[in-house]
Amino acid sequence: MRLRLFLLPILLAALASAQTAGFTTTQSMQNETRATAALLEKLHISKKDMGSVDMNSVVKTYCENLDGAKMYFTAEEVDEFVNRYGKTLDLYLQRGNLTPAFEIFALFKKKVNERTVSNIAALDQPIDLTQPGTFPVDRKKAEWPANQEAADSLWTRRLRLDMLSELLGEDRTGSNKTPKDLALPEITPEKTKEAAARLKKRYDKSRTYLNFDQHEVEELFLNSYSSQYDPHSTFFSQQSLEEFEIAMRNSLVGIGATLSDEDGFCVIKDILPGGPLDLSRQAKPGDKIIAVGQDTKGEMEDIVGMRLSKAISRIRGKQGSSVRLLVDMAGGGRKTIVLKRDQIKLVGQMASAKLVEVTNGNGTVMIGVIDLPSFYGKNPDGSGSSPSADIEQLINKLKPLGMKALIMDLRKNGGGLLNEAVDISGLFIPKGSVLQVRGSDGRSEDYRDEDEKVAWNGPLIVLTTKLSASASEIFAGAMRDHRRAIVVGDTNTHGKGSVQSILDLSRFDKNLKSAVKVTIQKWYAPSGSSIQLKGVPADIVVPSVYSVLPVAEADLDRPLPWDSVTPTLTKADEGEWLKAKLSTDLIAQLSSSSARRQSELPEFLTLSRTIDWTKSRQVRKDVSLSLEQRSTERKDDIEFREQIRRELSDYAKKAFKVRDVKLDAAVEQDKKDGASAAAKSKKASRMRDPLEDDDWPDYDIQLQEAVRIATDWTALLPGASVAAATSAAQSQDLKKK
Repeated sequence: MRLRLFLLPILLAALASAQTAGFTTTQSMQNETRATAALLEKLHISKKDMGSVDMNSVVKTYCENLDGAKMYFTAEEVDEFVNRYGKTLDLYLQRGNLTPAFEIFALFKKKVNERTVSNIAALDQPIDLTQPGTFPVDRKKAEWPANQEAADSLWTRRLRLDMLSELLGEDRTGSNKTPKDLALPEITPEKTKEAAARLKKRYDKSRTYLNFDQHEVEELFLNSYSSQYDPHSTFFSQQSLEEFEIAMRNSLVGIGATLSDEDGFCVIKDILPGGPLDLSRQAKPGDKIIAVGQDTKGEMEDIVGMRLSKAISRIRGKQGSSVRLLVDMAGGGRKTIVLKRDQIKLVGQMASAKLVEVTNGNGTVMIGVIDLPSFYGKNPDGSGSSPSADIEQLINKLKPLGMKALIMDLRKNGGGLLNEAVDISGLFIPKGSVLQVRGSDGRSEDYRDEDEKVAWNGPLIVLTTKLSASASEIFAGAMRDHRRAIVVGDTNTHGKGSVQSILDLSRFDKNLKSAVKVTIQKWYAPSGSSIQLKGVPADIVVPSVYSVLPVAEADLDRPLPWDSVTPTLTKADEGEWLKAKLSTDLIAQLSSSSARRQSELPEFLTLSRTIDWTKSRQVRKDVSLSLEQRSTERKDDIEFREQIRRELSDYAKKAFKVRDVKLDAAVEQDKKDGASAAAKSKKASRMRDPLEDDDWPDYDIQLQEAVRIATDWTALLPGASVAAATSAAQSQDLKKK
C-alpha cells in the first residue's frame, strides 16, 4: 500500500499530460471502466482476479491494437510505456482512469503524422525496384523496430512493397488477357507515377483515420484488457453496441461477409451463404478489400489503413444500392467487384440436400448428402425456419428415393443456436446427453434429447473441416460419443468450446448505453471432454486446404485451456433401433480403404499439391521486394492455378451423378426467382479453396471421398450381398485409373 501511495503523484502528473492531448476521462467512462473490470473479475469462466492479469501485456496489447503492423512505435517507446504504466495499471482500472490510454494514443497520433509527411516526401523520389530485399509477410507477429533508425529502414522497404503491390496488382475486371499476359504487366514511367500518386493519397488519408473520439480510444484500451481473459470477451461502446444490435437484427443486409483488420488491410474472413458476395462467386476468404466505391460511378476510396469500423461503414449501405470493391486476391492479381447490397436469401442459409448415385457391380447405391451452412433458427415472431425441422423433412424425402447412407456436410458451418444442435442430434439418437455446460460457479447442466423419435438409423458420416465450429462441434462430438457417426475431414474441427453473454452496463449506471461480452461458460461433449482447442477429431482424415490455415481457436491470442468434466454418457445406446452399428474394426477397415485411395487416386495428388501451395504461403516469412522476382512468382502461381483447374475439369467428367432434393420452401423460392438463380445459388454454396477464381470446376474431392467411404460402409452392413461387398468405391477407382 505504501508503494501505491508513493506512486500517486506520478499518476496525477500523467493525468495532466493526457489532458493536454485533448482527452479526459468522463464520469460515464470512469463507470464503464470500473464495471468492465468488475464483471470480468466476477463472472468470467476463468475466475481470474485483476491481480492475476499481466498488466505489462495489457500495455503491449494496446500498443498492438493501435499499431497492428508495428510500423510506427519503436521497441524503445513501447518499453517506456510498459515501465511507466505496467506496475500501476491496476490502480488506473480500479479507479476508472483512462490516462494511460489517452497518453499513448496522443504519441501514436503524433508518430503517424510525422511518418506520413516523410512518406509522401519519399514518394517524390525514384524508388529502385530492381534491388534484392524482402519485407516480413506478417508484421503483427514481428517485433517493433528497435529504434528510430530501424523504423526508417523498415519504412523504406515498406514503400517498395506498396509500390510493387500497386504496379503488379492491376485490375483484371473485364480483361480478356490470358493468364500468362497477366503475370507480367508492363511497367512504364506513367504507371509508376500513377502508383506513387495513389500511395500519396493513401498515406495522407491515414492522418484523417486517426480522428478517433475518446470513446473509440476507450474501447480499444478496454478490449486490450478484456482480451487478457480470452479472445471472445469484449467491451462494447455505445456506438459499437448499437452496430452489433443492428447486425443481429438485420445481419442479412449488406454484402454478406465477415471482415477483419489484418496489418491495416480489410480482409474477408467469412462469406455468408446466400449473400451478394457469395452469389457473385468473385471473392473468397483471405482476399483484401483495398478500395470502395459507391454506386456505379462513385470515386473509389482507398481504405488501406482505415479503422475497420470506418471501412465497414463505407461498405454498408441501403438495401438495393450498389457498391464497388477493389480486391487484392489471395491467389494474386486484383479486380473490381460490383455488388448490389441485399438481404441474404433465406433459402441460401437453409439446409439443402442431394442424392448421389454410385454405380457398382450390384447396381446403384444411393448416398444422401445434407449441407447445413449454419445452425439458424426461427425469428422471435415465429416466422422463419428451424434447421432440425428442415433436416427431418429432407431425410424424409431422401429415404423413399433409396438412400442407404447419409452424409451431414458441416465443413463451412461456423455454428449458431445451441438448442438446434441438440434438436438435430436428437434426429439420430433415441434419447440421451448431447452436451454439458459448466458455468463460472462450477455447476454443470446436461443438455439432453428426450424425444425418442429417430429420423435416420442407418450409416451416418459427419463431414468437417477446421472451419466447423461451435454448434457444429456440439453435433459432431455428440454423434461421435454416441458411436452414431463416423467423423470424416480435417484432423480436428475448429475448437471453440466457450459460451459468451452480453451484459448491459446499465445495471451499474442507468445512463450507460454500453455493454460487455463475457465468456461465462464452457461446454463439453457427453464424454466429458472439452471441445476447447482440441476440437472434434476425425475418425478418417481427408484433409482440406483449411487444415493448414490459421483459422482455429488455437490460432487466436490467449485462448482458454482444454479441460474435462465427469462424463454424462458412459455407454452408447446401440439397441435394435440402430441399423448401422460402429466398431473399432469397422472404422479401421473403412479408414484403410480410404488411405489406399488417397495414396493411389490422382485427384489426391492434386489435393496434396493444392494444400502444399497454400501451406507454402502460410509459412513464408518474407515477400520479395524485387520486381523481377515478384513477377516470376506471380506467373508461377497463375500457371499452377491453371494446371489445377485443368486437372479438376478432367475429374469432373467422371464424378458421381447427383440429383438435387429440395425443401418445400426452396421449391417455392425457385418458382419466384427462376431456375437460373437457383443454379447460381447452388454453385455458390459449395466449399471454395484459396486457389479458386470465378469459373472454377465443380469437383469436390473431399465430398467425393466421403461418398466412397459411405458406399464402403453400406457394403459391410449385415445382410449386404457378396456382390455389394465389392464396393462401388473400388469400381470408381478403376474408372479413374
